[in-house]
Amino acid sequence: MVALLALPIVFGAGYLIIKKYNTQAVLFGTGLLMMMIGVLFSEPDFLPKGTKPTGSVLVDFFFVIQSITSSTLANLGLIIMAVGGFSKYMGHIGAANALVKVTTKPLSTIKNPYIVLALGYILGQFLNVFIPSAVGLAMLLLVALYPVLVGIGCTPASVAAVLATTACLDLGPASGAANKAAEVIGIDAASYFIEYQLFVGICSALVIAVLHFVCQKWFDKRDQVKGVSYELQAKEDTAREAPQWFAILPVLPLVLLLTFSKFAITSIKIDVVTAMFISLAVAMVCDFIYSRNGKAVADSLKVYLQGMGDVFASVVSLIIAAQTFVVGLDAIGFISGMLGVSAHLGFGYIMMVIVLVAIIGITTLMSGSGNAAFFSFSNLAPDVAAHVGVSTAALALPMQLSAGIFRSFSPVAGVVIACAGVAGIPPFELVKRTAIPMIGGLLTVLIITFIGA
Repeated sequence: MVALLALPIVFGAGYLIIKKYNTQAVLFGTGLLMMMIGVLFSEPDFLPKGTKPTGSVLVDFFFVIQSITSSTLANLGLIIMAVGGFSKYMGHIGAANALVKVTTKPLSTIKNPYIVLALGYILGQFLNVFIPSAVGLAMLLLVALYPVLVGIGCTPASVAAVLATTACLDLGPASGAANKAAEVIGIDAASYFIEYQLFVGICSALVIAVLHFVCQKWFDKRDQVKGVSYELQAKEDTAREAPQWFAILPVLPLVLLLTFSKFAITSIKIDVVTAMFISLAVAMVCDFIYSRNGKAVADSLKVYLQGMGDVFASVVSLIIAAQTFVVGLDAIGFISGMLGVSAHLGFGYIMMVIVLVAIIGITTLMSGSGNAAFFSFSNLAPDVAAHVGVSTAALALPMQLSAGIFRSFSPVAGVVIACAGVAGIPPFELVKRTAIPMIGGLLTVLIITFIGA
């Protein structure tokens, strides 16, 4: 019965997040609260495996956070911080903008606005592998595609809908959620991308592109009949000027990771952090060759370090808070209780995936953060997978992909609000345009994973 107390606590956490309370503070607080309740009623051993008690239960509550923080920073946290720093550096030297400009240029030859929108989504999803920020990518694409889209008659609302979904699948080793999924499964991020994400991602992206073509055309006709119109606010290109050949720089980490892996050269091993550091060094050399300003190039290292710090404050701290929250769920008996109920009701693999995806979906829609939802519940995957007799990947993959998909039709998600603001359309109206493509993508993910399980 104690486990049932987790439900009002979880709903209370969701309510506070909706009310814009700091997500990390909410997860830390509710995690500690559930640990305390668990100790009061059943005295469980809630410390992470391999961690020895301090001798005081009260101190142990906070020692849990220390233990999670040290292990996270040594592994997943460092990976995500290295990726975040590199991403910010690419933006600083203009390489990310160069990549977007080069890749979007062929779209200018197509005259059908809805074909361009569909292909624009595919292109954006491809670029998300190298530019992991949903909002940053959407704004870069807006700047690069604006003249093309306006010239062929795309409506502001349809443009905003497509750009709000370009990062919906969180594909590739640069994604924090993908790295977390790889950690849960027990493989490296490159292997997770190639062996699990790639096929499902391609199939889902094609379905989403087709649905964007159909949906945006239908909504535009509906708005035309109703006399509704929106004005797209053009964004100035404030990115630093860079030569076109800089476009190769954001791609370099993925090239290194795939080249020196089990898929190509096996005699040399390169992990994500090492690939980012090598790519950073190459980028700084290239920047010096182009600018001939050694002092400015040396100073630009601050941008990388600042990017690492920003990611720690936003993403890594969220992972630590979410893991504390999960320890609390375990301490109060919620996880074992959920597995027990599922066994009693005869829930198999498919039903457990639907339950976990629904939990992540509701959390994401309410909070606007796919990362907060996935990081909070991703550690359940191994236990649930063992319970229903499937691989951890068979659960972690749909959980991870669904988090990004739900984010793209949450009216409180940062990328939705940003794109809605640019188009002058209310966020709730925008998610009407993104909901059907995203639901189609989600169903595609689920069907493929169910077939392959």
